[in-house]
Amino acid sequence: MLFPYFELAASLFILLLAFQIWTRHYENSLARFFALFSMIAFAATVLEYSSRIAFTLDLGRDIDRLSSALWVLVFPVFAHFAVMFTKKEGWLKHRGFLFWFYLFPAVVALLFLVTNVMYLRYEIWSVGIISIPSVWYVLFFLDTVIYSALAVVLLFRYSYKAHQPSERFSARLIAFGVLLPLIVGLCTDELIPIIYGTRLTPPTAVFDLAVMNLFIYFAMRSYSLFAISPALAADTIIETMPDSLLVTDLDGRILFLNEDAKKFFHADGAIAGRQIADLFKQKGKYDQLYAEVVDKKLEVERFQAELIDPLGEVIPASINANLLREKIVGEVLGIVFVVRDIRG
Repeated sequence: MLFPYFELAASLFILLLAFQIWTRHYENSLARFFALFSMIAFAATVLEYSSRIAFTLDLGRDIDRLSSALWVLVFPVFAHFAVMFTKKEGWLKHRGFLFWFYLFPAVVALLFLVTNVMYLRYEIWSVGIISIPSVWYVLFFLDTVIYSALAVVLLFRYSYKAHQPSERFSARLIAFGVLLPLIVGLCTDELIPIIYGTRLTPPTAVFDLAVMNLFIYFAMRSYSLFAISPALAADTIIETMPDSLLVTDLDGRILFLNEDAKKFFHADGAIAGRQIADLFKQKGKYDQLYAEVVDKKLEVERFQAELIDPLGEVIPASINANLLREKIVGEVLGIVFVVRDIRG
């Protein structure tokens, strides 16, 4: 009975794709959402594998409830990914969009979880435990068709409208790439069992989903959709901005300064590690700025102060300052200062 182990291998392949994207392109919101989609797909497929090799029919049924509920969410999440990919920001910003978007799949998922209406029975085949759908299974069929069709239509339309050739080709590749496994899965796992009241072939959904993920991954990686990330853009902006940028910890110790700051203070990194308060002519000015940013948690703009470089030159400056926070949990890591020389 090798079939379930091939399903396990396909599930682990999906997990690998999610891990690759998550670890290498975390700053990219589309990459993070693709990783989320892949993780839901992995959970659904690995649970399906588990139900296949369960020791009893009852245990297989209970595991299959969880697997099926996740399967219902896979295609709406894929459609959500397509909405993000095709830059339908207006949809995502519309109040109530996500509620109505996920309402139908949530209802179908609950039917799988808390009722027995979706399946007629479970049978033991040579490939393991197999579920036999009831007529109610047509709800899952509609869920798959509606959301997959939405995704494919959005991607095809975007493939003609996108400004970047790489985005146009990627959208077309994803749309074509998901169509074949989607059609196969719809026929073997949903449509034929509903029509005939039994399965004529072993389920192919796990393999179909692995192929879908592979096409999406290949399109996004091969055509550099993640090449321009916020982190890369931030590095370029920091080094080319016309103002001096300094980053300190919460104790005021300078951790980083850009090239313009090195020129501004006539110091090639020599002030890194020093207290930024030492650069203020009047220490009270720094204390005032620190209190507004750290204690009151305000974003300070155009704060006037006189600074002193290591050569002793007094420089009148306008300073913007704000807290530097960790992206995920919002933990305060330090303070960012942007300094502009306001000498005439």
